[in-house]
Amino acid sequence: MARRDGAKPREEASGTSEHIQMDALAYSSRMLHWPPLGKLLLVIVVLIVNIMTDSVITAFAVMALGLILMAYSTNMRIPFILAVFIAEAILILIVACGIISINGDTSQPCIWSADFLWMDFYMTADSFNQAWLVMIRAIAGITMMMAFATSTPIPHLAQALRQIRIPDEICEIVVLIYRYAFLLLERLDTMWSAASSRLGFSGFRRTMKTTASIAVGIFTSSMNLADKAQVSLECRGYRGYFPIWNRPKKAGFGWVALAIVVFVLLYVVGRYTEGVVDFAQIVFGV
Repeated sequence: MARRDGAKPREEASGTSEHIQMDALAYSSRMLHWPPLGKLLLVIVVLIVNIMTDSVITAFAVMALGLILMAYSTNMRIPFILAVFIAEAILILIVACGIISINGDTSQPCIWSADFLWMDFYMTADSFNQAWLVMIRAIAGITMMMAFATSTPIPHLAQALRQIRIPDEICEIVVLIYRYAFLLLERLDTMWSAASSRLGFSGFRRTMKTTASIAVGIFTSSMNLADKAQVSLECRGYRGYFPIWNRPKKAGFGWVALAIVVFVLLYVVGRYTEGVVDFAQIVFGV
């Protein structure tokens, strides 16, 4: 029954909303009818060459490809939840790469150093450049994975895995994890909010006790969900796989050729542009 006050149901602010948004984004994608196995092959090839080469130019090219595919897939509509996820990932990467940059080899010339309590920070040109390379590589990988996630529903991914002879059991586990992970996250959010409103986190001992109670509750809920899911599937004649109403297209030789061409181009660019961009020289002039 619709609510007259215009208020949104609680589930729109919970983990279920994330599940619905990602599904809606994937099913409304311009790339929905592209063969999922072809998209998966292209993403895997791009990620492999991104790791194989030590070129910032290649990482930027992969990032640009991921952004273009994501923009085309979503018709330039990036949902707020996806933007928040990408922003959080980038912040974590900045911190991690900062740690990499200040743990340089002490046998090399120092471009910056500091002492704090018992810790010694030592930054070299190599460690600074390596940190930047790791961060750009990771962001490029995230953009490619997001482009794939916003264009491929989980049932289509399971179908692609079946086409490369992945056992049906593993494919169905992927679908079930995707479905029930959000339900458990929603329940965790509800239990955490309820405990917080009852001052369950006021003090160390009470926090430990509340956290343990929530963990037990989540474990019990997951077991109950598993039992209910098994009974429901058996009542609906489950035979070991989830049928797909509209089966996605199969990837032809053209997708294999495209993946090979992309791999060769990015690999050649990476080999000939290693060390071209020197961030230490740009920032510190050394």
